[in-house]
Amino acid sequence: MVSDFIAVAERAARDAGEILNTMLPETQLVKEVAFKRNPTDLVTRADREAEEIIVRTLRSAFTSHGILGEEGSRHAGDDYQWYIDPLDGTTNFAHGLPLFAVSIGLALRGEMIAGVVYHPPSEEMFVAERGGGAFLRQNGSELALKVSAVATVADGVVATGLPYDIRETGRNSAQIAALTRVAQEVRILGAAALHLAYVAAGRLECFWEPGLNPWDVAAGSLLVEEAGGRVSDMRGGAFHVEVSDVLATNGRVHEEMLLLLATA
Repeated sequence: MVSDFIAVAERAARDAGEILNTMLPETQLVKEVAFKRNPTDLVTRADREAEEIIVRTLRSAFTSHGILGEEGSRHAGDDYQWYIDPLDGTTNFAHGLPLFAVSIGLALRGEMIAGVVYHPPSEEMFVAERGGGAFLRQNGSELALKVSAVATVADGVVATGLPYDIRETGRNSAQIAALTRVAQEVRILGAAALHLAYVAAGRLECFWEPGLNPWDVAAGSLLVEEAGGRVSDMRGGAFHVEVSDVLATNGRVHEEMLLLLATA
């Protein structure tokens, strides 16, 4: 049985996804592409419009809940807190690449309890609830998610992201270089939420990235855990939604990844 939390989050994600799909082929001028912190940190009109839709839907259904959105939405609430990334993968979207997602996660007193990650171009909806498993919904069908059974990094496809300050700090460069010499492949898709959903679906064995925000990982971390995987910080410490340096794996390669990242 689908909870009200998931039902409303799914509806909000699909409504936001309609705008994103419609605007995807438009020019950067129409998308109103602009910089936030630096030239690698983009924002578009679609980010703002999608967040407005999601916030309006959530506040209509759950008037007492708190909300934290990437594009500035802040609403104080009770023990429930929503984390919203209306367009994860903005740079891809700005350039017309169909690799982006809508991510909506719900925490109860700091613990993630529900989340959806939606890929509008394929209409893949990844959903999870604490203790209820993780699922992929598409075209009226539902498939239970399960992490892969790959046991070594050498046999796995791992993914990462590029921090916005990588030009200045080089942060994550050494880890990327090290993993290219160990893993079967290293992928950088440009959307943390999609990476996490793909670990949960068994399409990737691992995802790591430093410098993330709560809205980047809230929903996806729960997907990985409910699909049988493991999430921690990049040193092996316990995960919570405020952790910024994140490692998510199928569980089987977690300790090996921790060692590889530490020695890179």
